[in-house]
Amino acid sequence: MENELEKPSRKRRPSAAQRTVSSSAKSKGATSAAAFLAIDSPKGDLSLKVPGGIVGISNLDKMFWPVEKFTKGDLISYYLRVSGVMIKYLKDRPAILARYPNGITQKGFFQQNIDDAPAILHTERLENQVGRFLNYAVYTSVASLIYLVNLGTISQNTWHSRLSDLDRPDYVVFDLDPYEADFSTVLQVALTVNQVLIDLGLTGYPKTSGSKGVHVYVPVARRYGYEEAARFAEQVAAKVAERAPKIATVERRMNARKQGQVYVDWQQNARGKSAASIYSVRARAGATVSTPVTWEEVSRGFEMTDFTIQTVPDRIEKKGDLWDGMLKRKQMLPKLPLGL
Repeated sequence: MENELEKPSRKRRPSAAQRTVSSSAKSKGATSAAAFLAIDSPKGDLSLKVPGGIVGISNLDKMFWPVEKFTKGDLISYYLRVSGVMIKYLKDRPAILARYPNGITQKGFFQQNIDDAPAILHTERLENQVGRFLNYAVYTSVASLIYLVNLGTISQNTWHSRLSDLDRPDYVVFDLDPYEADFSTVLQVALTVNQVLIDLGLTGYPKTSGSKGVHVYVPVARRYGYEEAARFAEQVAAKVAERAPKIATVERRMNARKQGQVYVDWQQNARGKSAASIYSVRARAGATVSTPVTWEEVSRGFEMTDFTIQTVPDRIEKKGDLWDGMLKRKQMLPKLPLGL
C-alpha cells in the first residue's frame, strides 16, 4: 500500500450522516446505476440503488484528480461500470481502507476499524497482526463497495482469504517492486517469475499493480495456511533472484539493492496483509487501475498509464475478464524445498 498514507486513527470514522444516509435516502427516491451512468457530470448528493441496497453518495463534483479533472463522481462511475466483474474478487473479504476523502493531492490515511456502519456494510470483529481486535469492513455486494468508495476509499485493498476460512488464502501473491528500476525491467522479472512457476507445473496470473510494479497471483487450493504459502513464496522468489541476479533481488533493504534491481516481495503472504484488488483504482496520477494482463502483453510490453478509469471498462467489454475462473483454479503447492 502507498507509503504516503498515515497510520490508522481511531478518531477518523464515518460521520453520522454517512452512517445513516442509506436509510434516509429510501424516502427520497433512488437513482438507478444505469441512470447515474447516463449523467454527464454528476454533482451534489443523491441516493443510488445498486445490488445490495440503496447507498447515499455525496459531493460528487469534488475534484479527486485535479490535473486530469476526474471527480469523485467519475470514480464512482468507474466502479459501477466494472462492479459486475470485480465483485467476485472482493466478496466476503475483509478490507483495509486506504482513504483519500479530499482526493490524491491531500494526505490519505489507513482505516481498519469501523466503529459503526449501516446495514448494507457488513463488519467482522477480527484480530489484526499485532493482536488487536478490530471491526473490519467486509465486501458483500456492490452496495458495500460503493459505500466505501463514497468514503474516499480510492483503492480496494483486500485480505487474501475469505470469511469462510480466514486462515487459508485463495492465492499466493508476488509483488514486483521496482523502486528505481525501469518498468521494462519489472516486466522482465515478471517473465522470470512465470518461467519458475511453469517449471513447477503452476499457472500464474499477472496484473499491473496500478502503481509502479506488477503483481503475480498463484491461485491455490484452500488447504494451505499462510505460513505454508509464505514459505513457498519465499523459495520461488529466491529462485527468481538466482536466475536473474542482475535485475531481481529478495533484499528488502532498499539501500542494499543493486541499482536497477526489482524487489521480488513475497512477504505480503501473511494473515491480515492486503493488496490492491484486481480492477482497483490507485491513488496515483492518471487514475491508473490494477489491471489483469496476459503473459503475451507482458512479453510485448506496455505502460502503466495504458490502464486507467477511462480505458479499463472498455478493455473489459472488448476482452472480457482475463482472470475469469482464476479463483476456481485449485492448484496444489509442490513439496519444499523446491527441486529446481
